[in-house]
Amino acid sequence: MNSKLLWAARLLLMGYAVVLPIMGTAALQATLLLTAFTALLWERRRELAVSWAEARWVSGPLLIFSLWIFVICGFWREPPLRWWDEASWDMQQPWFSLNLWRRDIGQPMLALLCGYWAFRDAVSRHWLFTVQIILLAVLLAFAVKQFYIGEEIVSGPRAPDVNYWVKGTLFVRGLSRDNIFFSYVLLLLTPAVFWLAALRRSGWQGWLYLVALLLLLYLIFLNKSRGTWMALYIETALISAWMGRRVLIFFILGTTLMGVTAYKARPHWFQREYDASSTSRIEIYKKIPLLLLKQHFTGVGFGKDTVVKNYWHMIYQHAHNAFINMVLGVGFPGFALWLGALAVYGRRFWRTRMQGWSVRIGLALLVGFCVRNFVDDIWLSSNAELFWFLIGVLMPAWEQK
Repeated sequence: MNSKLLWAARLLLMGYAVVLPIMGTAALQATLLLTAFTALLWERRRELAVSWAEARWVSGPLLIFSLWIFVICGFWREPPLRWWDEASWDMQQPWFSLNLWRRDIGQPMLALLCGYWAFRDAVSRHWLFTVQIILLAVLLAFAVKQFYIGEEIVSGPRAPDVNYWVKGTLFVRGLSRDNIFFSYVLLLLTPAVFWLAALRRSGWQGWLYLVALLLLLYLIFLNKSRGTWMALYIETALISAWMGRRVLIFFILGTTLMGVTAYKARPHWFQREYDASSTSRIEIYKKIPLLLLKQHFTGVGFGKDTVVKNYWHMIYQHAHNAFINMVLGVGFPGFALWLGALAVYGRRFWRTRMQGWSVRIGLALLVGFCVRNFVDDIWLSSNAELFWFLIGVLMPAWEQK
């Protein structure tokens, strides 16, 4: 099934994947996604029963989690009076925001289904990942300029010794809103590079994919997000393991030797300009057990923003851990459903890992993204959409029983 309408939907989704990392394109993102979804539905109009079964299989785990949000954290609950921050601003924060669900679950769930329906064959995936490689080249140009030349996006007076406001790591944000968001974008570009490299093309194409991999590694280094470094290492180690025991041993020994040598020779490479101003995760985590017991069944309400507005005065913004934030937001039962959804997708990838590199890279992405969000929480907005879209693209095919 490769009709013109299907390819039109694919082109829309390729554009969607390109604009997701660009700040200020939320309306365009939604338009492209909804238009592509409508085109895919029309394309599959003669097999609606199969499409409905696939949709339940693909999106079912997230739908079940959404039911908990709607039932337990729904509109009917009386919102408590919380404090916004240390300045003691009174803030009536609702338990549930439909907009937060749409942004962090609803649209990502639609992106998951569109990615699954549109990119089932290797040819369409090749085109999608090639477009993402072009995006990588554009992001490289912006990031290099931001790191070495710098730009002014922070207004107001600043101390003369605070050089990182002018250039450096803090500004390596590509076209995203900040360097932290950008670190997630870079991690989400790894499936494209790994998938194309796994083709093992000879000639200039093979060299091109190798260069793309090196450019991505260079960008991730410039961004200097240690959480992304750790997630990328785990992701690459998993892929190396599937290439054989010798490859995995060579990868571990080689990267360890290179890392230790580089750190001894150039320790400033591993330093960030804003390290001195960073709030210790350990100090934040010391306060988490007490917060977990306060609303252990229902939480304070779905969404990272809700957690921030309720606990700003007790911890620095939020828990800086997507999993702890989820417990704080929707309680332990809701967290169990969320963890169960991730486990379902992970199990699907694991059971079919011998089918090819798409499934293996999908599993590596799932594990790597969980690792990245274990030291922060940007599993939201456009990053969540791009993650679930790629999970749909790489997901194994549904087997009709």
